[in-house]
Amino acid sequence: FSGCGVYEAQVNDSIEVQNQGIENRVTSLENKIDALKQELNQLEMMIQSQARDKSEQKLKSNNSENAKESFESSFELLRKGDYVSAEIALREYIKDFPMGSYTDDAKYWLAESLFSQDKYSEALDIFNEIIVEYPGSEKMMESILKSGFSYQELGDLSSAEAIFMRVIRDYPNSSASSLAEERLKKIRR
Repeated sequence: FSGCGVYEAQVNDSIEVQNQGIENRVTSLENKIDALKQELNQLEMMIQSQARDKSEQKLKSNNSENAKESFESSFELLRKGDYVSAEIALREYIKDFPMGSYTDDAKYWLAESLFSQDKYSEALDIFNEIIVEYPGSEKMMESILKSGFSYQELGDLSSAEAIFMRVIRDYPNSSASSLAEERLKKIRR
């Protein structure tokens, strides 16, 4: 029986070693599974992020196309001389696309439509808004000039004169400068 006890101890040791080996492999496999789960989560997050980015780009592209179409249709009303409808459409454009690439132009043409309707005070406010908010705008020179026109129409001849002198000084040899000189001559008569 003593031989059986030794044999039993050896079997138990062997089983324990095997169990330890199995536990080590199970632990190793569990660690690999956890690592794979983390990789899978990261991939899913990357895919979702890319899908979001593509969706945002598509939305921006659509908004850009919509902004251009909206601006062009508003401008067309102005070209036709329908100043009231143009005013409404341009205000809508500015509300819908406050940071759009045509917003400074839309504000300029809104001010022009107001000026054409003899709403000089409102036009002046918008021309001045362009001057302050869009210093790099292509409509800067015209906005300054038209603010002078608005002051003149409102009877504020000293402000109009100062604006016209600014246009002549800041934009010599331009059509705006020529118009400012003409207006200045009329004021000084």
